Amino acid sequence: MAKEKPKSFPMLPVGHWWTLRERFKQSIPGIVTDNYLATGLNTEPKSARANVLPYLKDMGLIDEEGKTQELAKAWRDDGQYSEVCQKIRKELYPEDLIAAVPNPSEDRDAVERWFANRTGAGSAAVKRMAAIYAVISEGDISKKPRKEAQKESAVPKKKGAAKDKMKESPPPSLPPPNPPMPPSGGAPVSPGLNINLEIHISSDATPDQIDKIFESMAKHIYKK
Repeated sequence: MAKEKPKSFPMLPVGHWWTLRERFKQSIPGIVTDNYLATGLNTEPKSARANVLPYLKDMGLIDEEGKTQELAKAWRDDGQYSEVCQKIRKELYPEDLIAAVPNPSEDRDAVERWFANRTGAGSAAVKRMAAIYAVISEGDISKKPRKEAQKESAVPKKKGAAKDKMKESPPPSLPPPNPPMPPSGGAPVSPGLNINLEIHISSDATPDQIDKIFESMAKHIYKK
């Protein structure tokens, strides 16, 4: 016999539906508590107690004490997933909804209107009801979201890429050469000048005349 149809319908977040199912596939707990859900769903126990536990009970996955049921074991099995979803839908949702919107994923507005009229809930709650109802109605395991792609780990750049980067980068400009420094303590050295003089002195010149010749040369050449 079907359960009495609730005035408020499950609002289990779709992400929690898939995450919890994966947790059950790894290891199904004997009892589902708010702390178990808080850890597995990365939420607070208070939030899990209010927003997850009641809906798992409504769906028949756990009983009033939190013990996992046979339906939960079948729910985590890919081969039985579709059948379990159909059973949950039949137990929780009225025939007029199923008949009115046979494909809720394709006509979400109609589903949301139905829940809004039936429950009188606000738009946020209605959207959550419609979202989980669409997932249950599809019963399609292939619709589960893919896991987030892992962040790319830092890897060394290829040598070829490094070479290309070196080619693209202009070579660093070199500073102009420093001018030669003068010797310490003195002025810059002027270029040297060598002068070769050839003097012809008469053999009959006197010593005084020779001295006068060299004295004159010193005066004019060295300016002394």
